[in-house]
Amino acid sequence: MKSSGWSPRGPDVAMPDRIARAQLLWEALHGCEPEDALAVCAAFLDAHSTGGPEMAPFMEATASTAQFWADIAPPHELVAYGMAALDRLRTTALGLNTRKRLFVALWKTLSEEDRLRFVKRIDPDGMVIRRRND
Repeated sequence: MKSSGWSPRGPDVAMPDRIARAQLLWEALHGCEPEDALAVCAAFLDAHSTGGPEMAPFMEATASTAQFWADIAPPHELVAYGMAALDRLRTTALGLNTRKRLFVALWKTLSEEDRLRFVKRIDPDGMVIRRRND
């Protein structure tokens, strides 16, 4: 049987093998807890993204609306919405690279002095050493 030209192992994998593998993947995903399947799919899509547009065209309106409200919100509202969003993202299926981009965006808001103080609070096991004021 002639290959369609693309496959996980290159153009020489026959279409029946590709279909069988896709069916196994489908069954494996449906055999997982939904949160786990979403995490796997999100990580796969993130790893195979082209780095193209940050958002699909239908998301541009949401992004511009969010930016508008963020621009006019007072600081206490920004903190409240930001903390709620971060809390929600904690349990949302996101690829590792997406989580890293979020972390870097937050990291960039810290001064050099605050970055150094934060790094000093990471113990050898990678845990944050909490203080009374945290």
